[in-house]
Amino acid sequence: MNVLLGELHCYGQCLRSWAPFVAIFVILSIALITISLMLSNPRKKFRIFLFAQSAGIFAVALTYYIMDCSEMLSIYLYSVYLLISTLMIFGTLRYYDRIMIRKLGAKPADSFLNWTQEFVEMLTSAKLYYFDSAIPRAFASGRSIFISIGLLEMLDDDELKAVLAHEAWHIKHNSGMPFMKQLALMAFSLSGDPELECMADRFAAQIAGSEALSSARDKVDKVFI
Repeated sequence: MNVLLGELHCYGQCLRSWAPFVAIFVILSIALITISLMLSNPRKKFRIFLFAQSAGIFAVALTYYIMDCSEMLSIYLYSVYLLISTLMIFGTLRYYDRIMIRKLGAKPADSFLNWTQEFVEMLTSAKLYYFDSAIPRAFASGRSIFISIGLLEMLDDDELKAVLAHEAWHIKHNSGMPFMKQLALMAFSLSGDPELECMADRFAAQIAGSEALSSARDKVDKVFI
């Protein structure tokens, strides 16, 4: 503790007039991290955390630029934290769907409806899961598609194909999207990016027919209106 306090005193002496600017970015980083921990929306949580990382990296870079910090333990520790936490953020992109599987208690859909997984594999490389919820929901995350029992009970086979095709489009084009859109839940039953949803709907209409797509949307919209 005495070592760290001594280093903080050194920063104040060496940075002089720059110390308040560095302190602002450090405080901003800590505040944003705290806010991200309080949020429940995954998309907002990760966006705020990325801003926090950026503020922290800028504070470290500014400190390195202004003074010689090569022998300071606190800079080493914070740099290691930034590296590890940043790797964890981008690693989450690869394993986010696995997190959702555990969170929802989802199970492979081919054990419930045999033809659904085969249909999805005709469109893209993805695994289809169902989860126990009466709320009609379907969304794509990572390389997985999730659909609720409530939606399965509500739709006929043609309507279900339209929904699966819609989500398969999101999976197929996920790798070309910006980072935050890759991480977001691309949901048929919730409003998302209008342009992406429109393109996914056009693909679904080509695969399952515009009538099946329209019917599926009408049934889902009536629940959320």
